[in-house]
Amino acid sequence: MLNDDELDQLDSLLLSHTDDDGMLLSEFDGFCAGLVVCPEMILPGEWLPCVWGTSAESLETVEDVQAVTDLVMRHYNGVARALTPPAMDYGPLYEEDLRTGEILWESWCCGFERAMRLRPDVWERIVESGDEEAAASINMMLALYNLAEGQSDLSKASAKALAEEAPDVIPNLVLTLNEWTKSRTTSGPFPAQAAANHAKAPFQRTKVGRNAPCPCGSGRKFKQCCGAN
Repeated sequence: MLNDDELDQLDSLLLSHTDDDGMLLSEFDGFCAGLVVCPEMILPGEWLPCVWGTSAESLETVEDVQAVTDLVMRHYNGVARALTPPAMDYGPLYEEDLRTGEILWESWCCGFERAMRLRPDVWERIVESGDEEAAASINMMLALYNLAEGQSDLSKASAKALAEEAPDVIPNLVLTLNEWTKSRTTSGPFPAQAAANHAKAPFQRTKVGRNAPCPCGSGRKFKQCCGAN
């Protein structure tokens, strides 16, 4: 896991190098959880552009790309480790209203939903698997997303109660879905590729030359993949 100073650095870098289509730290943390819990491996070459949005050109050199991507990948790996059996120690990174102390969970939930959007058919297969707890967890996560986006059809009283419970409910939803994934990727209909199935960090970052193979595993050169910008 990144330490507090590194999390602050990543937060500042995301704030500096992303736009409205990119992510800030809490949303990225939820995005990582969604990627890790998804039964199908999604390589960084596919999901990194979601983090930057359309402003990745603000990273002017390969060194800039590497420095920011290193923190991004280390945080992703940290989330993966936290969800790796048998010792799982996962906790979401929420924003906080410094004036009131209110926990702002909405951004995290939006990040998780963005990860779900990358493989909607896979998540649908979980709903249709017959596991009521896993299906209910997905439906609850989507209900929280709709609430965060102001699209909920719940009554005001129910929406208020759900919003108050959300910070405590979300970790349980993640762990339930993670347990479902881990129990089926080795013998079920999904390949044993989920990032958190690996005991070590899924992706290691080292200094990469422009013409070297991209460490995300895409098979392309770094300059044509994660270092394209």
